[in-house]
Amino acid sequence: MLRKLTLAAGVVAMAAMFAPVSATATPAMPQIVEVGTGSLVQKAQYGRCRHWRHECAHRWGWRTPGYFRCLGRHGC
Repeated sequence: MLRKLTLAAGVVAMAAMFAPVSATATPAMPQIVEVGTGSLVQKAQYGRCRHWRHECAHRWGWRTPGYFRCLGRHGC
């Protein structure tokens, strides 16, 4: 009986010790921050990105992982 009571007290103590940690966790979703004009839409740079879309497609093929990496490196 004393063993069960000690075990139960230990479980309650552990739950009390870890409860504040889970209650103060940061939110899972990041906060949306508006930058510049106050719009969430980013302006596209059609002239420069058009060139890099064709260049990356020539190097890696259209819509391949290498193509998307190439566009990301050039900011498109």
